Amino acid sequence: MKYFNSLCVAVIAFAILSFYGCKGNQSSQESGDSSSVEAGNVVDSASVEPSSVFPVAYVDVDSLLLEYDFAKELNEVLLKRQEKSRKELTNAQMKFQKDYEAFQKKYQAGGFLTEATLQSEQNNLLKQDQELQLLEKKLAKELMDEQQKMNVQLRDTVAAFFKVYNADKRFKLILSNANSDNVLFADEALNITHEVVEQLNLRYAAQQKTK
Repeated sequence: MKYFNSLCVAVIAFAILSFYGCKGNQSSQESGDSSSVEAGNVVDSASVEPSSVFPVAYVDVDSLLLEYDFAKELNEVLLKRQEKSRKELTNAQMKFQKDYEAFQKKYQAGGFLTEATLQSEQNNLLKQDQELQLLEKKLAKELMDEQQKMNVQLRDTVAAFFKVYNADKRFKLILSNANSDNVLFADEALNITHEVVEQLNLRYAAQQKTK
């Protein structure tokens, strides 16, 4: 996937360079002599806004997740759920440890009068240990399912926002950039993260008021 994203960026860069090349060749052909091309007909990449040449922008996903109020709220909910699961598992582990230590002391003191009683206590500890492992897997799965559910909510919310945000079709392409994986280099003018987060938060605040 990273290779594919990098390839996409390379294709975009090639498209922009191709645009400049075609523009320059067209100007030269129309003049018939490259030396007589007027300065006004030459595209100067240093003086032209990137979005006016190829309407593309990108959003820094890491910053968006840190600054978007809905994302922060989901993260807090997930952390609380994680802490609750951790406490439940810790309590179960402590109970098992306590019961195991009590069994050890009783065994060393010769407290089991019959082999059947000893076997029964051992079976109880074994069952408790198995239940503890099942609990750990259950809590981990519930937490993962909750995280996936929240990710879907967040993705759908952002996707719905961009349909409104780019309703005027000013951008042909909006990239997501996380940890600089998708965009190796970009002019800061193409970074619309701040504007996007600001409008996302306004939209979210308005939705909260209507509830």
